[in-house]
Amino acid sequence: MKLLLIASLGFCLALEKPDGTCGYQCKADSDCGGCGGAGKCSCPDSGGKFPEVSCSCVSAPENAPQEPAANVEDSVWPSKWTATVDSWTYGDFSEKTAQAHGKFYYDSVLQRTRADWKPYIDGKDATQVWIADMDKGDSRYFVKIGILCISFAITDPGQGKSLVGIEKADWMKSCKEGGWGKYVGREQVKVGDKDEWADHWTCRLDYDAANQSITFQNWHSLGLGAVPKGLPIRVTGGNSAPDSKKGSPRLNTVWYSDFVTGDQATKPDDFKKPNLGACIPVGKQEVKEFFGHEVSHDHVFSSDFHRRAHNLVHAKPNARDLSRAKQSKPGPAFRGDSFSQTMQKLNLMLRRERGLTTKPCSNFTTAELHDTQRLLFDARTTALDAVYLAADDTRRMAHASLEDLQKEQNRHEELKARPELQAKAQDGACHEAVMWYIHHLTAEAKADIKQNLLLPLLPEEQHGSLAYDKEAEQVHTRYTQQVSCAVCHVTPSEGLTITV
Repeated sequence: MKLLLIASLGFCLALEKPDGTCGYQCKADSDCGGCGGAGKCSCPDSGGKFPEVSCSCVSAPENAPQEPAANVEDSVWPSKWTATVDSWTYGDFSEKTAQAHGKFYYDSVLQRTRADWKPYIDGKDATQVWIADMDKGDSRYFVKIGILCISFAITDPGQGKSLVGIEKADWMKSCKEGGWGKYVGREQVKVGDKDEWADHWTCRLDYDAANQSITFQNWHSLGLGAVPKGLPIRVTGGNSAPDSKKGSPRLNTVWYSDFVTGDQATKPDDFKKPNLGACIPVGKQEVKEFFGHEVSHDHVFSSDFHRRAHNLVHAKPNARDLSRAKQSKPGPAFRGDSFSQTMQKLNLMLRRERGLTTKPCSNFTTAELHDTQRLLFDARTTALDAVYLAADDTRRMAHASLEDLQKEQNRHEELKARPELQAKAQDGACHEAVMWYIHHLTAEAKADIKQNLLLPLLPEEQHGSLAYDKEAEQVHTRYTQQVSCAVCHVTPSEGLTITV
């Protein structure tokens, strides 16, 4: 069975979550005191391997109406509808949550869905459009956040990577008929300021070979209040193999309200491709080289991915960028007779650069410096680094990935107990940050980044060796690497050496 529900993930931005503590993860009824009038911990998968992907707070009063009788046929969605949507997400097995708000469009006749998020990742608005034509063997998902737009095919990893169409209107019914779905109970879901009675159904799909379970839950209105019968007022999805960076959350709940249904609920223009269809198709070789890995639909919900992807439009170096990269030694205007004099000379040039904001390295907090490193690292272009790698140039990038950079930043934080080593590590990082800005960013990337960048000035004091223990030796070795570009700007007549 081809079943895929896209669980959209945003970041908590002081939005008001609907329905109190309903949707919170839980282990006992006592965790659900703020959920409706009768909060309880519901765990449809309590007998399975991974109860954490289904356990959440629900409101289950004892005076539930007996009519209408529970019927999975009532869970079938209308063929066309729109609604306001709010999400509450646990990306992994921790208590960290994420939140988003927007509008959802569904049209099974056109085989289209759309979600407009206000806000989405990093506070930016986002649009997601899913366009399928299974008769023609086509199913593509478009994601636009800020100026970035990418597109990719939607496939089912459990079905030999075959194409998957949009959610079927009768997906829960199909689950039950396949032997995976079951009725949980009659509960209440708050829609606006009213508690609506709903029937709660669940569907668990087990992938034994991968030791993984995926659970989908649906609450459809009984039609006893303001919401017509059958409309989905809450949907929860769970995944026992979550990856918050790739957008596969462990537990994700969405609430729907302000429904519009009927033939006029949607129209073809609602599902136009973002950016007039001018979106980056995932899979191109240059995209792989830029990111350092194959890009899949899993990446579109990753904030790390979007921070890096923002710079893709500036990644291609011009002729001047490449010429400077291939020049192994700086010209006379960029050289000095001593380390201190040279750094002063280069700092004067940085201060005079139009639009660039700087301040002394010693005035940076560790957190500020790490933010600057991250901004520059995300803006780097691999085409320039390839020049340095081929020439075995000291300007080559020291970190192969964001994870490598973050590990070094963690080590920097751990040096707080040794101020003399932390000062050396900070000065080294400042030298390296300036080198990244000058030698790893295209001219376009520099122009784009200046509005958010605070660049450290080059430290004018050169640190000597303090290698009296292993940690000091490691810090000094790394410092030597980080200032190697600056040393190249000092005239050979100085006879400058840095002893490890």
